[in-house]
Amino acid sequence: MLMLSKVLYPFTSVLSRLKYAQKFVLISVLFAVPLALLFALWFSATQSKIQATELEKKGLTQIEAALPFMLSIQQHRGQANALLSGGGADSQRKLDEISAQTDANAALVTQAEGQSGLPGSAAEWQRLSGEWTALEAETASLSAADSFARHSELVGQLLDFMIKSADESGLSLDTEIDSFYLMDIVVKRLPTLIEGTAQIRGSGNGILTKRQASPEARTDTAVKKAQAAAELKQLNAALAKFATLNPEAEARIEAAAQTSAASIDSFLSLTQSQLFDDPTLSSDPAAFFSAGTSTIDEAHALFGQSTATLDLLFDQRIDRLETQRNLVVAVIALALLLVLLFYAAFYVSVSSTVRLLREHSADMASGDLSRRITIGTRDELGQVGDSFNRMIEALNKTLRGSQEASEQSAASSEQLSEVSRESSLAMRQVASAVQAVAEGSENQRRMTEDTALAMGEMATGIARIAESSAAVAESAAETSQRADAGDRELTAAVGQMRSIRESVSLSAGSVSRLDAHSQQIDDIVESIKTIARQTQLLSLNANIEAARAGEHGRGFAVVASEVGKLAEQTRGSVETISLRIGDIRGLIGETVQLMQRTDAETAEGLTFIDRASSAIGEIGQSARLVNDQVQEISAASQEISAGVEQVTASVSEVARVAQHSSEESQTMAAATQQQLAALEEIGSAAGELSDMAAGLQEDLGFFKLSAAQ
Repeated sequence: MLMLSKVLYPFTSVLSRLKYAQKFVLISVLFAVPLALLFALWFSATQSKIQATELEKKGLTQIEAALPFMLSIQQHRGQANALLSGGGADSQRKLDEISAQTDANAALVTQAEGQSGLPGSAAEWQRLSGEWTALEAETASLSAADSFARHSELVGQLLDFMIKSADESGLSLDTEIDSFYLMDIVVKRLPTLIEGTAQIRGSGNGILTKRQASPEARTDTAVKKAQAAAELKQLNAALAKFATLNPEAEARIEAAAQTSAASIDSFLSLTQSQLFDDPTLSSDPAAFFSAGTSTIDEAHALFGQSTATLDLLFDQRIDRLETQRNLVVAVIALALLLVLLFYAAFYVSVSSTVRLLREHSADMASGDLSRRITIGTRDELGQVGDSFNRMIEALNKTLRGSQEASEQSAASSEQLSEVSRESSLAMRQVASAVQAVAEGSENQRRMTEDTALAMGEMATGIARIAESSAAVAESAAETSQRADAGDRELTAAVGQMRSIRESVSLSAGSVSRLDAHSQQIDDIVESIKTIARQTQLLSLNANIEAARAGEHGRGFAVVASEVGKLAEQTRGSVETISLRIGDIRGLIGETVQLMQRTDAETAEGLTFIDRASSAIGEIGQSARLVNDQVQEISAASQEISAGVEQVTASVSEVARVAQHSSEESQTMAAATQQQLAALEEIGSAAGELSDMAAGLQEDLGFFKLSAAQ
């Protein structure tokens, strides 16, 4: 805990200097920066995918335009081979028509290349266009073999051109497996198979036109036939794989694929029967050429539907990516709006709660304990408000008891003062009687007959003294009992205040345990962060292994990339949780400070009550002193009564003891003066007690308490 406090000290010191609004702004900025960075990276990646797909569409458009040009060159190669192998004017006418068509197709490729904007392909196309122009001009002067070789070389360069266009546009590295297989069919499988079929068509047309074939020509045709059969097998395998991956898209090309495959297989069978099984080579070359052309047309139709389907897949991908992008942007915008609204609501809730606590604390400081704090939240601030209410209730109960005790003390002091005044009056009467006794003793010799009357008056006075002494003793005892009761009430108040302090201490312990639990949550968050980092490392290793695996690892690379993104999102969520825990722990620290202030105020209340207890103790001591003195007065009254009885019984001895009676009368007068002084002290003490009770009532009157429940 101490180490964590040291680590967090710079951050807590910064936050402690800021207001709530500034804290929220700081935390929001720190939270928004990584999210904004992640969103920017994701948005950039999505835009890159969209742009890459659009570039693939441009490359596909260029390849789609290049294939008719290649087909025209293949037809030109076949007709040139027929013309140079002995064909007549009809072959020349067909060759001229094909040349014109080839030029038109070349213009379409030039137009598509200008729209695609692929610089590498543009330079390559300029060179191929020049090659075609030269070949077209030189065809008539070439031999059949040279013409076939030159045409085949140009077609091979066109195949390379299509592959290069696919590479430059990113089509060769398409990231989705279904469109990748369809791209492979469009860019490699079909053009290669069409070229193989066209070469068989051209060489077969030349052989059937001459009605003879050299061993080299037969071997070359057989090799081309075997290569075409192998390419057809690979094409069927690619189509089957594409049908498994995307049955809906495969249904668009299924009929054309079956027709094209059947046509190619039929043409290869026709080649076997007419060029290898018939030694006379008597088949019609035009029919053979037409069959090859029909096969190539079927393959071209499959190529057209495949490119249209691939273009549709690209459009669907772009629509999907744009929809995802727009949806994510909308969700993020909505989430940001909600976050701002919740932040504002949270700030208003916290600030209003803090303001309410501050106002009620100020009311308590000014002595108003009559109002409860009403907080509508159920969080830690709500618990603080409940603790405030419990503290206010405890203080109300304690101070209400103190007020009742002070009122009882004031009433007892008033009663004691009244008793003291009555006792003083009685003692003055006693003093007068004693003085009369002294004077009677002086004149006793002359006025023996007046002695009985004087003794009667003395007996009456002594009876009144005894009655007054008994009343004073009873009042003093009652005052002492009430003082003891007040002391017990204050002792109970002290116990209640100590209970409040213990409750605050227990609350502080609970908050400390809550802080410890927050630390444990923070440790768990760190563990999740470690797992996220390890997951990212595993994703990176998986990407490396997928790159090594080549095409077979593409699907695994996509999964590894998604795992890496999930790990990154997990780490971002964990950092958010860590920040929220930091906020909670800051609120816990503020709660501990509030409890410490409550404890200090409770200690001050205990000190004040201790002073009141001391004052009431002094009142009890004074009351007991009054009681002792009244008992002395009662004892003296009993002695006087005994003396009077003796005087009454022994009137005959009055003269003898007159002098002694005079002396006793003087002594009793002095004792009476002492009792009078003691009663005056009791009155003074009662006045002081009354003043102290009034002061206590005034101090307690500072507090405005709620109505008793």
